[in-house]
Amino acid sequence: MNPIDLEIYWNRLIAITDEAGAALKRTSFSTVVRESNDFACVLLDTEARLVAQSSLSIPGFIGTAPLSLQGMLKVFPKDTLRPGDILFTNDPWIGTGHLPDATMAAPIFLNGNLIAFAIAVAHLSDIGGRQWSADANEVYEEGIRFPVIKLAEAGKFNPLVMQMLEANVRLPQQVRGDIEAQVGALGVAERRLIEMLEEYGLTHIDDIAAAIFKASQDAAIRELRLIPPGVYKGSVDSDGFDERVSIQATVTVTADGVTVDYSGSTAQIRYGINETFNHTYAYTIFPFKCLLSPGLPNNDGFTRLFKVIAPEGTIVNARPPAAVGARHLIGHQLQAAVFEALSSVMPERVQADSGTPLWSVLLRGVDVEKGNSFSTILFFNGGMGAMRDRDGPPAAGFPANISNTPIEVAETLAPIVFGQKSLTDGSGGQGAHCGGMGQTVSFTSRWPGRLRVSLLTDRTRVPAKGIFGGAPGKVGHVLLNGQPVSNPKSVVDMLEGDTLELALPGGGGYGQAK
Repeated sequence: MNPIDLEIYWNRLIAITDEAGAALKRTSFSTVVRESNDFACVLLDTEARLVAQSSLSIPGFIGTAPLSLQGMLKVFPKDTLRPGDILFTNDPWIGTGHLPDATMAAPIFLNGNLIAFAIAVAHLSDIGGRQWSADANEVYEEGIRFPVIKLAEAGKFNPLVMQMLEANVRLPQQVRGDIEAQVGALGVAERRLIEMLEEYGLTHIDDIAAAIFKASQDAAIRELRLIPPGVYKGSVDSDGFDERVSIQATVTVTADGVTVDYSGSTAQIRYGINETFNHTYAYTIFPFKCLLSPGLPNNDGFTRLFKVIAPEGTIVNARPPAAVGARHLIGHQLQAAVFEALSSVMPERVQADSGTPLWSVLLRGVDVEKGNSFSTILFFNGGMGAMRDRDGPPAAGFPANISNTPIEVAETLAPIVFGQKSLTDGSGGQGAHCGGMGQTVSFTSRWPGRLRVSLLTDRTRVPAKGIFGGAPGKVGHVLLNGQPVSNPKSVVDMLEGDTLELALPGGGGYGQAK
């Protein structure tokens, strides 16, 4: 394909997914999507291969989308699909790894022929069950679970699906609004792709996809072949729930691809920080994207170079019915094991461990007498790890590009008042380049009664490691009225006037301090 034509087509496809993503973001009802960008919109070809992504899409959803579509098509094969169908699931072992994420896929037809799939994924503000937390013991406690079903068939919605969903969630209007925003995003992607093909006189995207895949694969392999073939090992430890968790990664590099094997990692545990394979896969390939081809949009030409082995029954590939609600507390730390494994052969590209994972705080209050209730999810980021040529950015969303929740928005939607939100001096690890600073956030409850707060946190005991002699970052803490919370992965109660303080961890330093 002519390189100029390819560039035009490629950017047009990205523009289509960006418009779909903008539609989802701007029409969503929850702060999770609208403010924090916890969503993804992607296009795939008819073989479930990733072609294009929206620029705001998070790596976890980009990486899981092809695997999710493959799982969906096992239930509804391609030849059974019709225009107007929408497939839906939130099954953690088919979708993104936990129940709050709704994965939708729509087949796109032109002149009666299937030409592509659009996928929209979004983190819903509630999915029923226990309050979203890390302390569930099995997936059945964590909310309503939908197998792969048709949310819509030939353009007609299945009313039972929404009835079941709304009957099982605490915020039915908000959840329904986000579901409908996803449906709208799928419609945008479908319309714009058909317009593009008709404008250029094309009948399918197969040739464009093949050219994108080849260009991306060639670019990635050129970088990959700069790494000496061999076997490299890395690891990362984290707080776990009751006991420390260890993730072991063996990275085997050849001239044509990479295999990452997590054999030797901690076995799955009884609490909800377990990973499913799809999410592990997504956050394993993402650090390689950062290392090898950060300037190229994600697509199958890059991801096909990687194989991930995650033994079933380990914390990176838990067997059902394991609790998985807070699986990101493990998934966001996989990057550290990959970077450490490749530090000896790519010292100029790797970074020290970051003050990850993303901290999630869910606030819920119910006033039985007045019939009032609310539920809000807040996100906060720690500091990134340092690199050879720069300090780590403070309070940065990595490896998920989920944004910190703005104070103004949080105070508008929840009965809380912030007393502090500032970078934490000295929290980044020292080194030739210092790790990024974490942040300290405190807020006071103004809810007239019991405010239930889920804490999804980590690195309050085990710090982010430095690299090449850099110092580790400082650990974080959670204080309720000035006293340490006994388990910062638990659900705590706040009364009116109580104050909660969150200090997020800093990133590790790079190299010996001068």
